[in-house]
Amino acid sequence: MSAKPTAFLIDVMAYLFRAFYAMRPMSAPDGTPVNAVFGLGMTLQKFLADHDPQLLVGCFDAGTHTFRNDLYPEYKANRGAPPLELVPQFDLGRELVERMGIATAICPGWEADDLLATLTGRLRAAGHEVVVVSGDKDLAQLLAPGVRIFNLAKNDWWHAERVPELLGVRADQVGDLLALKGDAVDNIPGVRGVGPKAATALLAEFADLDAVYADLDRVESLPVRGAKGLRKKLEDGREAAELSRKLVALDCETPCALEAGDMRYTGAESGPLEEFAERWGLGRVAARVPRRE
Repeated sequence: MSAKPTAFLIDVMAYLFRAFYAMRPMSAPDGTPVNAVFGLGMTLQKFLADHDPQLLVGCFDAGTHTFRNDLYPEYKANRGAPPLELVPQFDLGRELVERMGIATAICPGWEADDLLATLTGRLRAAGHEVVVVSGDKDLAQLLAPGVRIFNLAKNDWWHAERVPELLGVRADQVGDLLALKGDAVDNIPGVRGVGPKAATALLAEFADLDAVYADLDRVESLPVRGAKGLRKKLEDGREAAELSRKLVALDCETPCALEAGDMRYTGAESGPLEEFAERWGLGRVAARVPRRE
């Protein structure tokens, strides 16, 4: 009996943003900006040629408001609105992915990261190995036997055994690391005064955040500079730590109906892809996309 095919789950939003800032300005015949869509398409075109995936899905955010904003209104509030030239390219990017024949996943109220987590768990339970295509280090918390991360931009592969070398903690501790030190990119508060060094030192001694708070007396004896002050910071910041852990935790139960059978990649249907490419000036993207027989 042959092994089940590996499933590739693409964090499309990350590559759309990356393309927008990397590509020179470009416009469709009607003047609509398309540089991010073009860059995304060329990236996916190369990915398809290099990896010939049998199971493939692109995951998208569904706007800026999610359940995390209900928990903490300041979540990602530091980012501001996306550039006006990028806004129309969100829908165009998703349409391009669909026209390329790639299954898409989007769920209002959840982020692409949650869809990646949900589909990873579902596919692993069905016996598939999973490759999450993303450069987001926060997704390292998904790493486990049968799950890898592929940073497409750097051609770099992550697996669970590499996480201590790269982040200083085990893969299953990544969420606790972020809960302790916070994350300025997503405006995660963390514990005030606890930086990366103290957070990694705590998680070298304790299994997780709960274990830290279950034995604060032991914190004072850690070989860490300012250990006694660290205990006070942890006591004062417990509520922030617990909130932060909720914010960084990936939801593995999003209401996404996709199953492995929905993700089979057989190429693009020529007519719809060519029509899309002509309308938006994306002929170079369409040129090398595999087609259905």
